Amino acid sequence: MELLTWNFEAQPPAMATCEHCGTAFSSTDPEEKYCCKGCEFVAGMIEESGFDRFYDLKGGLATAPVRSRPFENHDFSWLEPRVAEAESRSADGSASLDCALEGISCVGCVWLVEKLFDKHPGAIRAAAHPATGRLHLEWQAGRCDLGAFCEELTQFGYVAAPAAAGTTDVERRRLVARLGLCGAFALNAMGFTLPHYLGMPDDFEFAGLFRIIAFISATLSMLVGGSYFIDRAWRALKARSLHIDLPIALGLVLAYAGSIAGWALEIEGLRYFDFVATFVFLMLGGRYLQTSAVEKNRRRLQRASPLPGSVTVDGEPAPLESLAPGLKFSIEPGQAVPVASTVREAEAEVSLEWINGEAEPVLTGPGRQLPAGAILLSRRPLELEAHEAWADSLLSRLTADSAGERGSPVLQRVLRIYLVAVLFIGVGGLIGWLIAGEPAIGLQAMISVFVVSCPCALGVAIPLADELAASRAGRHGAFVRSATLWSRLRAVKHVIFDKTGTLTLERPVLIDRHAVEALDDEAALALARLTAGSLHPVGRTLLEALGSRGQKLLATHGRTEIHDHPGQGVSFTSRPATAAGDPPEARWTLGRAGWAGDEADGSTTLCLDGARVASFRFRDELRPGARETLDQLRRRKLQLHILSGDTPEKVAALASQLDIPGNQARGGLDPDQKAAEVRKIDHGDTLYLGDGANDSLAFDAASVTGTPVVDRSLLESKSDFYTLGSGLDFLPILFRAADSRAAGTRAAFIFALIYNLAVVTICLTGRMNPLLAAVLMPLSSIISVLIVARAGSFSKD
Repeated sequence: MELLTWNFEAQPPAMATCEHCGTAFSSTDPEEKYCCKGCEFVAGMIEESGFDRFYDLKGGLATAPVRSRPFENHDFSWLEPRVAEAESRSADGSASLDCALEGISCVGCVWLVEKLFDKHPGAIRAAAHPATGRLHLEWQAGRCDLGAFCEELTQFGYVAAPAAAGTTDVERRRLVARLGLCGAFALNAMGFTLPHYLGMPDDFEFAGLFRIIAFISATLSMLVGGSYFIDRAWRALKARSLHIDLPIALGLVLAYAGSIAGWALEIEGLRYFDFVATFVFLMLGGRYLQTSAVEKNRRRLQRASPLPGSVTVDGEPAPLESLAPGLKFSIEPGQAVPVASTVREAEAEVSLEWINGEAEPVLTGPGRQLPAGAILLSRRPLELEAHEAWADSLLSRLTADSAGERGSPVLQRVLRIYLVAVLFIGVGGLIGWLIAGEPAIGLQAMISVFVVSCPCALGVAIPLADELAASRAGRHGAFVRSATLWSRLRAVKHVIFDKTGTLTLERPVLIDRHAVEALDDEAALALARLTAGSLHPVGRTLLEALGSRGQKLLATHGRTEIHDHPGQGVSFTSRPATAAGDPPEARWTLGRAGWAGDEADGSTTLCLDGARVASFRFRDELRPGARETLDQLRRRKLQLHILSGDTPEKVAALASQLDIPGNQARGGLDPDQKAAEVRKIDHGDTLYLGDGANDSLAFDAASVTGTPVVDRSLLESKSDFYTLGSGLDFLPILFRAADSRAAGTRAAFIFALIYNLAVVTICLTGRMNPLLAAVLMPLSSIISVLIVARAGSFSKD
């Protein structure tokens, strides 16, 4: 099957909103309701099953387009051994299993998944969790077909996968555990300190015991929760970096140490045990709020990468690290060639989109060399001989993790000024009182300055601002993976796009969908069989165009053996006649026009015994709303660039169409050249949007990174944000969300500055005491939260 030369539309189609997923799409028909056949299929399934309440519960939330997910082959071979293991542990006749679930995003999804499971015999309970991307199943051992349930889930746009607890998931659970324990410690500390504030005399029989309990509660808070901030602050210092955890850790250590000194020296104004316990709890709460949305977005995707975890050597799996020059190995369909290699036998079609951005398949054969990153599109394994070790492979470099979480230079400067000012004022207060001959008051003044000037309010307000901004972006299909994205996004002056799959859709668009709709049942069944399980971009588009009709025909008549003809197309032969009256043997083909006997005219054709039944033409199409999005970015005074591995001619044509200056659009670039171009442009102010492995090095060079999640994604694991939608309208939303967050945090910072000036003045006069500090700390946090929430309420779309 050969992919055609695609052409851009002269006039942009009308914009519409999908009635199922709620995303924008390019509509060529006023009656068109859905952005893709996948959404149309799932909407039909929901209506047929009587599950229309899904849309009421969804509440208008925009979700990811379904696309071809219900029509694709999904591997559930992992499920049977896990079910067997779960049932072997069953003691009361019931079993349970946790798995990951891709596609779940709202309470409507939760309701729908649970309803689907309830229909299956032997089902006990299903509990879906959008926040964690997890699905918990309970069933009667030996009486429930979980494989059938997982297959049914795909018909509604959800894909189950093995649940592997990653380090981020473990870290989140640890943070929750710390938060719960420190909440109990804070209640203890406040409960046993409150009697003293209410006038309990020092000679009360249990006064000493109350102080000991408050001390133990504060100590446990420091060990369980304070250590979290102290450890992170220390690691940041060792890396020569300033982090907001540093002033938090400094305030905690000094408040705790000062409280012990005050207890030992019987200085009432230094006993901050209840403050310490409460402060730890509030800071942990803010940190959990800040990380929970980020980690949820990181776990939202459960798809397998085309990069294989291993290759096959002599019939056995072997790790990529074992690859060396001369080693013979094979890869499976849909997998990427991990190292530069030579094809040993058989012709095959591969995609080089990861390397040069070109989506058109390439024919290869025995003796030909393949670069690392070529993706096998043919339906059979490919035998290869390695030219290099995995460590020397370009793909190894492209898929390596970048340096780590990028920090905010603005925050670094603010923290540096803040810490110097606090230390100078605190020590100055001590010296001033020492000169006045009041060392006890001086010690109290210094420690109280360090305690009450901790960024408690900002430690809660900033996470809330991050959550509001991330939620706003999520409503428009952009999901934030980095907690430091927002401050860096505000500094962006240049937006750099890859071309194929980023500015344009990653798959060809069928020009005349009626060519598929007009097929009779026999031809539609043949087309469904020829495209089912296809990795070819044209095959996937045609399978999606068949939609529910193709799935019903396959379910009724079954599939058949498909033969690959690399560079030409695919075919199958119907069963030969076995009795009089049976239909004669027939050969169906799908591929390049002229290959199967019909006339070559540049189209892709479906033929029966060499006679053309239908022809299909495709075009490359811009992502919906691309022009409007770029116009909005220009109004923000942002410079737009295109860097692509596609041919310079195609890049120049697209740049002209989108009014991007020719000197800011370059084609024919390899991964190293892309990265070099980004480094030329970047001064801490670039946003790079790409989708393939050839963009990975450019990602590492840019200040902010984002990726649209496409069929063969790679970069979502190292991007600052990703999008599941088909349009680009999320980009202006991200910038506006960053502006709103900045306005909220700026207002909270101004309040914090005024608050600190007031309380530091009280501290320096020696009039600050633990009771006043205990009142001011939560009060300032509440006011900061209200300020940020008010700023967020004025920025809703």
